[in-house]
Amino acid sequence: MNKLKLSLLALAICAGFTSAANAQTSPGPGFQFSADAYGTHATLGNTVVAGKTAVSTLGPCGTTEPPVHTENTVLTASLPPLFTTGVINTTADGKILPDGTLQSTATADVHDASLLGGVITADEVKAVSTTTHDATGFHTSAAGSTFANLVVAGVPILVNPAPNTVINLPGFGHVVLNEQISKVKGTTASLTVNMIHVFIEQANALGIPIGTEIIVSHAFSSLRSEVNGTLDGSAYGTTATVGNVVTSGPSALVKMSCLGTNGNLKTNSVAQVQVPPLFSVGEVDDTVQGTVNGTSAVGETTSTVQAVTVLTDLVTASVVKADAHASKINGNLTFSDTGSMFVGLSVKGFPEIGDDVAPNTRLHIAGLGTLWLHRVIHTSNSIEVRMIELIVTEANSFGIPIGTDVQVAAAEASVH
Repeated sequence: MNKLKLSLLALAICAGFTSAANAQTSPGPGFQFSADAYGTHATLGNTVVAGKTAVSTLGPCGTTEPPVHTENTVLTASLPPLFTTGVINTTADGKILPDGTLQSTATADVHDASLLGGVITADEVKAVSTTTHDATGFHTSAAGSTFANLVVAGVPILVNPAPNTVINLPGFGHVVLNEQISKVKGTTASLTVNMIHVFIEQANALGIPIGTEIIVSHAFSSLRSEVNGTLDGSAYGTTATVGNVVTSGPSALVKMSCLGTNGNLKTNSVAQVQVPPLFSVGEVDDTVQGTVNGTSAVGETTSTVQAVTVLTDLVTASVVKADAHASKINGNLTFSDTGSMFVGLSVKGFPEIGDDVAPNTRLHIAGLGTLWLHRVIHTSNSIEVRMIELIVTEANSFGIPIGTDVQVAAAEASVH
């Protein structure tokens, strides 16, 4: 083979490796990858009896920028007589395979499981949920889900149970083994796998309340197309805290969902909020609005507060509005506080302060602390606007504890 042919072959091989690498690391255009797993969980209606153990997740909104990997381990989970376990290992992954297939996967691997005081036992309970998208569309699979030495009510289960196998548990209710819930639609697919799902339906010798549900080894995965990014954010009219203690919770709180509001305006309002001597306000109107599609994710949150008075007459205004915008268009992130404003703003002792106060104006209030006006806080993927924020740092005649943080008209928007 001559040198020219060798050179061409080498270039072809290098090109092949480069193409595979790019396919593996480039983000899937317009797809949301979601996955989560945990070892054990128990509920009674809407009440959590035992929180999820060893949780692994790609986040509450998943990710649009694979690869992402998380993992978690706990040495044991114990809440007798509901369950006891040995080591629990979980993982969650979103990635692109070398052939370009998009894949979300979650695993939960529970060792030495015992439920209902030994009514159900297994050396290993492993759940695997995988959702993929390739040239032929969406697919889900529970391949890899398995039991080792499973025994139910004294009967050994020698083969892996078929999906959604139901076995009665005399004196308790029933159990679903290898529970699988698959959903495949035009633009989304998901698979939930619960390897052991117990339903308590009878009064029992262990005193476990009727209605209790127990899950051991849970894995969930999903993919959604036409998602260029995910949104987050919230808006509220007023709040007051002292350290981690809430003095007055967020008024008229409204939150943005991961996939926005489909362009619809979501609102929350209250007629007035009074927390003397900290603040008194009239009507509060808070909104969120967002749209997510295959090329963009755009969100806006607002808080509009009427008849504002902070600390009797330290700060007054007829209208205060916080307005936060976050967008991701063709991969480019932008943020803005356009629309944020004061009407009739006045600060005692600062006659120069008017409606056109500059962003991030910081004033020292003698014998009290720091007053922020039109405070704007940026991160790499978010913007937060706090139009009035009073932070108490000094002993004062009002008797307000040091560390108190009062906010009026706050809006935050983020995009991922």
